[in-house]
Amino acid sequence: MKLAASWIALVVVSGASLAPARAGGGAAPARASGAVAPVAPAAQALSLPDVLAVAVRQSPELERAALDVDAARGRLDRAEGLEDVTIGVTAGYDRTRWDGATPEVTEARTATVSIRRALPTGGSIAVGASGTQTTDIPGATIPPAVSTVTLSLVQPLLRGLGTTAAREARHAARYELDAAARQREARARDLVRAIVDGYWQVALARRQLEVREASLVLAQKQLAYTEGAIRTGKFAKSEQLAVEQVIALRRQDILAAELEVWERSLALRQLAGLEISADAIAIETSPLPAIADAEIDLRAQVALAVEHSADLASLEAVQRAAQVRLDAARNRLLPQLDLSVTGGPAGASTSLSGAVDKLAAGGGYTFGASVSLGYALGRNDEHGLVTEAHARAWRAKVDSRDARAQVILETVRAVQLARASLESVRLGERAIELAEANIEAEQRKFEDRKSTNFEVLRRQDELEQAKLRHAVAIVDHLAARARLDELSGTILDKYKIRLPR
Repeated sequence: MKLAASWIALVVVSGASLAPARAGGGAAPARASGAVAPVAPAAQALSLPDVLAVAVRQSPELERAALDVDAARGRLDRAEGLEDVTIGVTAGYDRTRWDGATPEVTEARTATVSIRRALPTGGSIAVGASGTQTTDIPGATIPPAVSTVTLSLVQPLLRGLGTTAAREARHAARYELDAAARQREARARDLVRAIVDGYWQVALARRQLEVREASLVLAQKQLAYTEGAIRTGKFAKSEQLAVEQVIALRRQDILAAELEVWERSLALRQLAGLEISADAIAIETSPLPAIADAEIDLRAQVALAVEHSADLASLEAVQRAAQVRLDAARNRLLPQLDLSVTGGPAGASTSLSGAVDKLAAGGGYTFGASVSLGYALGRNDEHGLVTEAHARAWRAKVDSRDARAQVILETVRAVQLARASLESVRLGERAIELAEANIEAEQRKFEDRKSTNFEVLRRQDELEQAKLRHAVAIVDHLAARARLDELSGTILDKYKIRLPR
C-alpha cells in the first residue's frame, strides 16, 4: 500500500505542474474541513472591459506612441511651412558727403514691399513694390525719384525641378506621420491582445484552483467513507494512509494554485497599469466562457490579416517616404541650372509722388532675365545622399517583405491553434463526463470490496487532469481568437476602444 500511495503522490505532483487554478467571477466554493486557508486579501472583481479601459487610458506604451505621432505631425507642419507666403518690408536711408572746395551731400531714401511664395515646381514667385528718392546729386543724369512694381520668377531647370524634389520634406513627412499613426494602432492592438491573454490567464488560474479544491473535497469524502468502513471492520487500517497522503499533497497543490492566482493577478495589474498594494493583489475575473463551434477559414483570415495589418501599413508608409527621399537625392546629382525673370512697370520723376504717378500712367517699364549654371566637381555629398537614401529605401522594402511573411506565419499559427484548441475543448468535455462516470463505477466497486482506495484516488486524479486540460484548452482558444482579432484589425472595435486622433 505504501508503494501505491507513492504512485498516487507522483500523479498528483505531476498534475500540479499544469498552469494553476480556479476560474470565475462568482464566490469561491466553501472549503472542506481542513482545507488550506487563504493568505491574501479578498480578490477584487474586475471585468475585462474594466481592465482594458484603465490600460488604454494609462498605458505608457500608448502614451509614447501618441507622442511619436505628435512629433511626426510637428515635422509635417515644419515641412509645409516651406511653402508659406512670406511678406517683407524694407525701409532704408543713406547719407553721403564729399569734401571739396564746395562740400556736397547726397541723401537716398528707399522703401520696398514684397510678397514671395514657393512654387510646386521647385521655383518661387514674388511681387514687389519699391520706391527710391535721391537728393542733391550734382550732375545727375537720372531722375532723383524712381518707383517700380515687379513680378519675379525663379525656376530651376534641372536640379530642384519637379514636385518630388521641391516637396521632398513635405511628402516624406506625410508618409512618416501615417507610419507613426499606424504604429500607434499596432501598439494598441498588441496591448489589448496582451491584456486579453493576461485576463484569461488569471481566469485559468482561478479555474484550476477550483479544480484542485474539488479534488480535495473528493479525497476528504473518500477519507470519511474509509474511516467509517474501518470502524466497522470492512477495511484494514492501511487503507486510510493512502487517502491521508493524497489529501496532504492536494493541499499543497491548492497552495501552489493560490500563489499562481496571485502571481498572474500581479502580472495583469502591472501590464494594465492597475493599482498594486497590500490590499490590491488578487483579481476576481469572469468565469471561463463556453466555446461555441465556429469554422475558421484560413484563406480568409490570411487575407484579412494582410489587408488590415497595422504593422504592414506602417512599413509601407515608411517605404514610400524612403522612396521620396531617394528620388529627391537622385535629383540633386543634376547640375544647378536656374532661370530668373523680373519685369514690371516703372515710373521716374523729380519727386517720389511724381514717380508713383508716372508708374500708374504706364510711363515706363523694367525687365531682366538671367540664367545661372553651377556644377560641383566630385559631388561627394550628393553621391553620399543617394547611397544613403537607396540603402534606406531598400531596407524599407526588405522590412515590409519580412513583415508580410511574419503576418501570414502568425495568422496560420493562430488559426491552427484555434482549430486544435476547439477540438481539444470538445474532447475535454467528453473526457470529463467519462472520468466522472469512472469515479462512480470505481466507488461502487470499492464499496463492494472489489477495488481499493488506490484505484478510486487514481480515478479522481484522472478527473482532475481532464478538467485542467479542458480549462487550458479554453484559454488557448481564447488566446488564438484574440490573436486573430489583432491581426485582422477587429480587436479594438470588438472591445469598443477608440484612440484619440
